[in-house]
Amino acid sequence: MLYLRKFFSGGPDTSAEKEPNEIRRAALRYRLLDLLGCFLGGVCFAAALPPLNWNVLALIALAPVTAVACRSRWKFAALCGYAWGFGWSLFAFRFLREIEPVIPFLMPWAISLWPALWSALLPFLWRNTVFPVAVELEGFDSRMRFLGSAAAFGRLLGFAAASAALYTLIEWTRSRLFPWNDLSVTMWRDLPLIQFASFTGHFGIMFATAFFGTAVGTAAATRFRMPGKKLLLFAAACFALLHAAGFALYLRRAETAGKQPANWFPAVLQGDISQRRNADIGEAREALEVYLTLSREAMTADPKPDLVIWPESAVPVPFRAAHPVSTLFRTGIRMLTYAYHVPMLIGAIDFQDPLPVDGRDLKVTNSALHFDETGKLRRKYDKIHRVPFGEYVPFRAFLPEFVIRRIDMNRDLAPGTDFDPVPLGKNVRAGVAICYEGIFSYLTRAFALRGANVLVVISNDAWYPTSSEPEQHLANAVMRAVETGLPMVRCGNNGGSLVVLPTGEITQILEVPGPEKRLELRRGRGFRKLAVHVPDHPAPTFFVRFGEWILLVLAIGCAAWWGLAVRSFVARKRFFRQKLDAAGTSEGEA
Repeated sequence: MLYLRKFFSGGPDTSAEKEPNEIRRAALRYRLLDLLGCFLGGVCFAAALPPLNWNVLALIALAPVTAVACRSRWKFAALCGYAWGFGWSLFAFRFLREIEPVIPFLMPWAISLWPALWSALLPFLWRNTVFPVAVELEGFDSRMRFLGSAAAFGRLLGFAAASAALYTLIEWTRSRLFPWNDLSVTMWRDLPLIQFASFTGHFGIMFATAFFGTAVGTAAATRFRMPGKKLLLFAAACFALLHAAGFALYLRRAETAGKQPANWFPAVLQGDISQRRNADIGEAREALEVYLTLSREAMTADPKPDLVIWPESAVPVPFRAAHPVSTLFRTGIRMLTYAYHVPMLIGAIDFQDPLPVDGRDLKVTNSALHFDETGKLRRKYDKIHRVPFGEYVPFRAFLPEFVIRRIDMNRDLAPGTDFDPVPLGKNVRAGVAICYEGIFSYLTRAFALRGANVLVVISNDAWYPTSSEPEQHLANAVMRAVETGLPMVRCGNNGGSLVVLPTGEITQILEVPGPEKRLELRRGRGFRKLAVHVPDHPAPTFFVRFGEWILLVLAIGCAAWWGLAVRSFVARKRFFRQKLDAAGTSEGEA
């Protein structure tokens, strides 16, 4: 704008005579490098998730943002957090391209707001809690000297812990909307560490992982002076101690589980049916025939299974509809159970009870239907936590019509309200979770509080035939077994049919031929009879009894640290105000 003004004013152009502003260029270059480093930190987070599972990278993922925020103002710190969120979400949610190619490129713009908020708050904490007021007032050199003194260690430790706590609390707010792929999921295969989820829930695992990252970033902000090195050693020692204690806990639980005989023998079916939400009669009938055939094979095994389990929405037509395939559906289930006297639990699209007399205003549900050995429907569980934009459109009444036409999948499923376990046999009370529900700890905890002694998760990942989503889905669900201390039976349409022990260990995988190296990820058709020990009256874990208590502890600690920051900020402002008042008084007297 300055150059245009000079051009139109006809004044002499002296810009060529001036030296280029090298300091500004260097500052811009360093800022771009900071943004790139934060972006790569987010990429490290994504790489720690499936399919790569390089979980050691999760320990340093938060370090770049923490280090940069400590020497930045809040606006640039927020931008760095936004870049970090972009690096994470752009790669962690790539599987969504199989629904709509543009979604992975749109999602980061919204989901990156959470890490941006977190990083925007760090500069205030750094300036007002790490340095005493007297040191802060003396200027930059004094602050650098303080970071090398022994007195700095405790303040650096408090800052790293408060930063990790703040990150965990902000992530908790995100989990109310879309909890997929949080920091705790990166540790899903770290069996010693995740044992503590039975005490703290997955947010405790998230805090431990975040603390290591913020400790690395804080040490980097000190330029690795001695207090920073001590902080690194402290974080490493804490992490090692957690693993040692967790390993001992894992061995004790595994030894106890090994002495308990199996007392429940369900069979899980995996039909590997392609995505058929808009199936024609031929496609719907083929899906039904596949699952009826697999059921028949499982029921004729010697000895018979105690229960046959189908995955979510195994047949793409409502069970109680007037559709011709729905009639075959009901008939097939009735004939199978009557002929072989084996109960069934099937995932199916159905309607909310009570059904309207005139057949109008039917509310569609995503359900699990339990039939006894005579074919009678004994219990119906309707999915409580629906998938946003997949099973309903949030805030539909407030969205413009053109937006709804773009995102609407032409179904708003009715949510269920019943958390009570489903009786699936003698002393078997199952907390049934349908697909997406398996990642929500509040649901599985509610099941356990109401007497569930086993978790059953039925899933259908046919929307994602080639991506890493099925493995991410499994990774997000494993922690639920550890949190509740209950075995989990998982039945998937195209992979992930297995048992998760209360230790988080995966076992009894339904093995099918396939190119995938890991058996639990193979997409194929088959069935397997499982042998599960279901405790009659399991003792509730600490997490089941007290829920997300760790968040309250973190909130109290974070609030105390923020109180210290605010007090320091007020003291500094008061000093400057007094200094200005004194200067004004001196001028008046003169």
